[in-house]
Amino acid sequence: MYDLARLREEFPVLERCIYLDSASTSQTPRRAVEAMCAYFYEYAANHGRGSHRLARRTTEEYERTRDVLARFLGVPSDTLVFVRNTTEAINLVANGMSWERGDEVVTTALEHHANLLPWMNLEKRGVRTVVVPHHGGRVDPAEIGGALTERTRLVAITHMTNVLGTVQPVEEVADLAHDRDVPVLLDAAQSAGHIPVDAGKFDFVAIPGHKGLLGPQGTGILYASDLSLLSPCILGGGIVGEVTLDGFSLLPPPARFEAGTPNIPGVIGLGAAIGLVMELGVDNIHRHETTLACLAHDGLSALPGVGVNSPRGSPVISFNVRGMSSHACAAELDRRRGICVRSGFHCAQPLAASLHPAGTVRASLGCYTTGEEVSTLVETVGEIAGTVTGLIKDRAG
Repeated sequence: MYDLARLREEFPVLERCIYLDSASTSQTPRRAVEAMCAYFYEYAANHGRGSHRLARRTTEEYERTRDVLARFLGVPSDTLVFVRNTTEAINLVANGMSWERGDEVVTTALEHHANLLPWMNLEKRGVRTVVVPHHGGRVDPAEIGGALTERTRLVAITHMTNVLGTVQPVEEVADLAHDRDVPVLLDAAQSAGHIPVDAGKFDFVAIPGHKGLLGPQGTGILYASDLSLLSPCILGGGIVGEVTLDGFSLLPPPARFEAGTPNIPGVIGLGAAIGLVMELGVDNIHRHETTLACLAHDGLSALPGVGVNSPRGSPVISFNVRGMSSHACAAELDRRRGICVRSGFHCAQPLAASLHPAGTVRASLGCYTTGEEVSTLVETVGEIAGTVTGLIKDRAG
C-alpha cells in the first residue's frame, strides 16, 4: 500500500473540500501541473513543426507521454492516438470505420451517452444499434453472444459503469466476439487507473486522461490494434506527407489521426500524472478504493430513508435519499460539509433513470480518498435523511 498522507500533498485542493466526484474528473497532481508550467516557461513551441531547439524539446516531451502510456497499457506506442477525451475516441471509431447499410453494432443498456449516441447516430446511414439489457447492473456475456449476427460489425461495451461502478465481464465478451471475427471497443473511462485494463485483448480501447490516470482535462487516448481499420475524420496540418493541388498523401498512423495543433501542455501533464499512477500501482489503488467503497456502502445502507443502488465494493456509489431530489441532496452535502458529489443522470440517462426518475446522488472515490472522508459522507447523509424524514412526518401530521 502507499503513503496516503504523502500522496494527498500532491493535491492541495483536498485541504479545502471533501472531493468525492472522481468519476467525473480526478484532481490533478502537483507534478502534472509543474510539468505543464515547465512547458510554458521553458520550451513552449509546436509539436513536430520545427527544427529549432524549442520545437525539438516539445516534440520529445509530447512523444514521451505516448511511450509512457504504451508501457502502462502494455501495447506498442504506434497504436495510440491522442484525443481530447473518451467521447472523441469513440466517435473517431464510429466515424472512421467503413459502414454499409444493414450493418449492426451491439452495445448494452449500461452505457454512458458517449458509447451510445455515436452508434445511434449511425442509424441515418442504415446501421442498426442492438442494445443488450443488463441484470442488476451487469450484462450476461451469453446474451451478447446471442445478439451477434452475420451483420454485426462491432461490439461496444463499458468496462465499469459510471452510474453503478459495476465491472463487466469484458474479456469473456471479447472472446465470444472474436470467435465470430467481430471487433470489440472497450470504454475504459471509469476503469483505467482504478483496475487493471488488458488493452491488448480488445480491438479498440477509449481512455480519458482526466479520470483514473489523474491527468488534466482535454486529454485522452484511443488504442487501436490496427489503425488501418479507420480513416481520419479530421484533415489538415501535421498529418500529411505531401500535398499538391492534385492530391495529398497522409503520414503513417498514429500521426494521420492527430491533425492540427494538439493539447501539448495537457499531454505533457498527462505523462507526469501517469508516472504517479504507476508509482502507486493500479492493484494498490484498487485495494484502497475497494476498502473505502465497502465502508461507504455499509454505512449508507444502514441509514433509514437512504437507498443504495450500487453493489458493495463498487468505488462508484449511487444512492438516493427518500423524499429529496438528487440535486438538492448534493447541494446540501456541499453546504454542510463541503462534500463534492455528482447528481442527476450522470450522462447515462437510460440507466440512471431506471434507478430513479430524477437520477441519483453519486459519490465516487479516488486514490486520494480517506476513510475519514467516507465516514463524514455517511454521517452527513444520515443527518440530511433524518431532517427530510422529520419534515415528511410534520407534513403528514
